[in-house]
Amino acid sequence: MTGELLFFSYSKESPYLKWGTVDKDGNLLHLDDVELPGPRMPHDMAFTENYVIFNDLPLFWDPELLRLDLHLPRFFPELPSRWAVVPRHGDRSKVMWFETDPTYVLHFTNAYEDGDEIVLDGFFQANPSPSVHGARSIEEAAFRWLDLDMFESHLHRWRFNLVTGKASEERLSESFTEFGMINPNLQTRDYRYIYAATGVPGKFLFDGLVKHDLRTGAQERVSFGDGVFVSETPMAPRVGSTGEDDGYLVTFTMGMNDDASYCVVLDAARPADGPVCKLRLPERICSGTHSTWADGAELRQWHPGR
Repeated sequence: MTGELLFFSYSKESPYLKWGTVDKDGNLLHLDDVELPGPRMPHDMAFTENYVIFNDLPLFWDPELLRLDLHLPRFFPELPSRWAVVPRHGDRSKVMWFETDPTYVLHFTNAYEDGDEIVLDGFFQANPSPSVHGARSIEEAAFRWLDLDMFESHLHRWRFNLVTGKASEERLSESFTEFGMINPNLQTRDYRYIYAATGVPGKFLFDGLVKHDLRTGAQERVSFGDGVFVSETPMAPRVGSTGEDDGYLVTFTMGMNDDASYCVVLDAARPADGPVCKLRLPERICSGTHSTWADGAELRQWHPGR
């Protein structure tokens, strides 16, 4: 762990994409441009030990409408997905570009170096621009763009060969999942398990989890019951853990039937066995998306005395 923060920002004005690194003491080490052909809508980035990966995906604001200051995303299936692989160290101007099938990606799970290749895992949308035909309200139409089943979000793998300049890709699962989490100790390293959310058709809500086994293709599903929704579910390695899934999954639940919320802890090795701990919160909280977990000792490192 370097303690560094990697970040990006995007704009409607040139330069359209910037990225930088902040060191563990809060100092900005650099801020660089990544050349793009126009305004784009990247939602996530990925990194390995030596590279960062940015995307130029063919879902972005309609240029004609943007000139009128109207912000309506449009999918351009005739354009490829483009990927920028940028050195984290040394000459950061040596950007390599790769092209793959058109899609949009909200989130990546991990990236790592494998010989001459960079492996990138994330969630490929087979239908990034769902039809709003027949929608009975603006709300219903908007939710179609946030519905995991409607935009057909599949776990996917891309490989970028830094020697040949070629890219390859493959679907890793037929299930509709997103918001994947992994053992944080395996960021930038080869890994086996992803814990991802399943969605409620027609809504932007998560009703369960899938544990993806990248080695065997097996899937273990967890459902929380009717009217119960969950947050993104981080994995907390057990103290002294010896295996990748030796730890706990931590999530918040929102129960619409009993008007209650819980912090639910599952065994990451056997999540379908049910909770090993369930703590009722003082109030029901709203359904949410992103969440994270950090070791207490690590938090105290950043906030001494607490």
